[in-house]
Amino acid sequence: MNTEIMEQLYQEIATQVGRIIPEEWDKFLLYSEVDEDREASFFYYYPKGSDTPIYNIDIEDMDGVDEDIVIEEMKKLRKALRSLWNEFIVNKQEPWTSINFIMDASGEFELNYDYADLEENGYSYYERMLIWEYENLGLFPKDDPINAQLIENHIKRATAND
Repeated sequence: MNTEIMEQLYQEIATQVGRIIPEEWDKFLLYSEVDEDREASFFYYYPKGSDTPIYNIDIEDMDGVDEDIVIEEMKKLRKALRSLWNEFIVNKQEPWTSINFIMDASGEFELNYDYADLEENGYSYYERMLIWEYENLGLFPKDDPINAQLIENHIKRATAND
């Protein structure tokens, strides 16, 4: 695999996230799913000195933020993630189904590729997102009984598989 292209793509992804975040930050956590037909991505970031994560969708509602610019930058981010996925195919590697990209403000980053069949457990994209938020950010939807039950069932299923 051409590591130079991969490194350029990692840099491009990090740069795109940085363009979207409208303030200084300590860390971001990005999740993306890509396949032949679609891509879906979201991220959370921690503002400098805060332990409360901000969801990328909420950036559009911040004072002084141009929603159209955020939408355009998110398109560029998804395009960079698609390019990363395509790079696996070009290099005859199994393409990943999802990726976690975690980066801190110093530039240290961690990548975790997953190759699992995303439909296997019967979870929708939204449900996978809720599970990811719980597992990576500790966010539990306590004010939403249906989604809370989803997380509790996921925990039971994961515990039973261990």
